[in-house]
This record gives sequence, C-alpha cells and structure tokens, in this order.
Amino acid sequence: MKTRFALLPAAILLCAVPVSAEAHAEIPQTPLFEASFLQSWYCRGWTPEQWHDELSAMREAGFRSVILQSTVDLSYEYTDTSKPKTDASAYDLTACSALYPDASVPGSESEHALADALQAAQETGMQVYIGTVSDSRWWSYGWGVPDAYFTAWTEENAAYSANVIRNTWALYGEQYGDQIAGFYYNNEIWNIDAACAGTDGGAYAALLGANIRASVDAISALCPEKPLLISPFYNADLSSAEAYGAFLSDIAKAANLRAYDIIAPQDGGGRDYSPDRIAEWSDAVQNALGNRVRYWINNETFNADSSAKPMDTLRQNFIATAGAERHILFSWNHYYHGTLDVEFDAFSAKLSGDVNFDGLRDADDVTALHRWLMHDRIAVQNWIAADFDADDTLTAADLTLLKRSLLANLENRS
Repeated sequence: MKTRFALLPAAILLCAVPVSAEAHAEIPQTPLFEASFLQSWYCRGWTPEQWHDELSAMREAGFRSVILQSTVDLSYEYTDTSKPKTDASAYDLTACSALYPDASVPGSESEHALADALQAAQETGMQVYIGTVSDSRWWSYGWGVPDAYFTAWTEENAAYSANVIRNTWALYGEQYGDQIAGFYYNNEIWNIDAACAGTDGGAYAALLGANIRASVDAISALCPEKPLLISPFYNADLSSAEAYGAFLSDIAKAANLRAYDIIAPQDGGGRDYSPDRIAEWSDAVQNALGNRVRYWINNETFNADSSAKPMDTLRQNFIATAGAERHILFSWNHYYHGTLDVEFDAFSAKLSGDVNFDGLRDADDVTALHRWLMHDRIAVQNWIAADFDADDTLTAADLTLLKRSLLANLENRS
C-alpha cells in the first residue's frame, strides 16, 4: 500500500502536546508490552532449557516480565445436578496441580516448574509475576445477589491465595526476590450485572474486596514493595462503562489496594469490540480509578473465534488504549511465539517511535517528525515508527501521540 503523507500548517502543529525541556535527555524506552501471560497447563512440564529459551525469546521480543497465570489449579466438577450450582456439596474436586511443592496439592511434592522459571528469569534478566489459585468454581457465581455460599467461597479462596503468596515467597524469596516482579490475582472479575446496577447493596464489591485484601496483606507482610496485579474483563451487554469503572473502584477501596498495585483490564479485543468501544471502556475505568492504583491495559491477542488476532487489529487496539501507563498481552506466548514472531517484531517496530532511527525514543524524534511535517523531507528516517495512529498518513495526530508517549516515559521514570 502506498503511504500518504499529509502536510499541515504550523498552526495545527502548535496544538500538539508540548514536550518539556527535561525530555531532551536520553530516556530508556518503555517496552511496548511489559509482560505476557503464560498459563500453567502450557508450561507445567517444561525443562529448565525450555524455560530459558522461552524467557530469552520474550526478552528478545521486548518483554520484561512473564505472568504465570496460576501456580495452583483446582478443577471441580458439578456432579450433583439435583442441587443448585451455589451449593458447595454439589461439587467434587476432580483434578489439582501446582507449579511448586504444595502440601495441599497431592502429587506436587517434587514439582519444580516455578523454580525453573525463576532460575531462567535470573539468567535472562527477566522477571516473573507469580499467579495464585485458579479455582473452577469461580465461574459458577456472579449472577443475582450473592448468597451465603459465595461468601464462604471467597473466604476460602482468599485464605488459599494468601497461602500461595506466603509459601512461594518462603521457598523462593531469598534466592529469587529480584526476579519476582509481584503477584497476580487469578480471579477474573467482570462487570457483574447486580453489582453494576447497584441492586446487590454493594455486596459483591465488599466480598471481592475482602478476598483481594487477604493477598494484599500477605504481600505487605513479606515483601511490601511487590505489587499485586489484577486483570478484570467486561461484557458490554451487562452494564455501562461508567458503572463498571465505579464497581472496580469500589473493589479497589475495599481491598485496600496500594498506589503501586496494578489494575490492568482486558481490553475487550477478544470479543471483537471496535477500537472506539475499547477506548470508551478503558477511559471510563481509568477515570474511575484515578490515582488509587496504577492503570495498565491487557491487550488481547485472540479473536472471538479463538484465532490469533491480526497485528493491524492489535495495533489499533493498542493505540485506542494509549492512555494506560503500560500494556501487557494475553498472550504472546500462546498466540504469536513460534508462529508469528516475524510479524510481531514488525508490529513492534511500527510503534517504536524511533523516527530518526538512532535506537532511542527521545526529543530528537519529536523534532524530526515536526521538521518533516514542516516540509523537511530529510528528517524522517523511519516513517513506519512515526505512524502512531496506523492510518498510513503522517499528520499532527502522530506528532501528538509521539509526544504523549515520550511524556509517559518521563512520568514513569519519575
């Protein structure tokens, strides 16, 4: 496709976001994607060499961390269908596994996957977010006003999750503390209809907040500098974006989340939502959370039919959520690595912001793009990296996005 270049008057350029004088210093470029999710079923049997190769490849692709989605997996089967799904006695535990030795998980006594992951992280300069407990019963609740069983389940799950944090830190904190980026809260909270409509009297926010608070308290007692990462999702048919944001804000308050804990909503790309809708929901949640926590975005790499998301679509969704401090992926490892590595590298280059092709994203790139837009054809060496809004046209909009990206780097560094 032939690239179109739009020449705009200086008056339009002056409307762009200004860059401070401090931006003239060389600034380490924030990676496009901070981390990618890795599910336990996929990596449970890996050898140390496989872990090293995977994390090396992630590092090469520009990531700084891997998120192990869970380190304990509990699968329950709804065996007594004569009872409602909210009856604890209707379930049987049919399978369980762990990525480390856990006395509560039969057969995990010699498990070493988490140790291998941390060792590989140490060798490759990566970090690991340790996920807590995946309990399949989570998906049986969330409709109508929560009952006594959901209260009991959240308390049980909270205690189990906190124990995973305590156990893994006791096992690996001393040797691999620098490699542990933080912990991941496994339960994927969504915009529960009753909670967002306010018909539950705030019960869901209180229960889920207390559940999360157990993990926050465990981290604070052991390694208080480590964040807790949460990645909720939404179904746009269930509530408004504003109601969803208010619900998450209420949960954050009830959980006593700290300013450096992270809420990274899934962007909705997996439901094939448009960039405009994704931007609407992202902005609403970010506005509702304010400065209470760090706001990241989890860009989904799959389509509604579970196929790998095309890079152009991922790029549009990334740009739609550019207001987030950082971005993570679900999941480079599962959808791109080994099949679309070249395409992903090209995608990353397109959003690098390195306009003058000197290996940095700094004020010189802003100057180069500005000069090009003012008819200086020599300044832009890498037009693909300058086309931030992916419309094959270099305009003041791209200049504004580049400046915002640079300012975000400065703010993250401060």
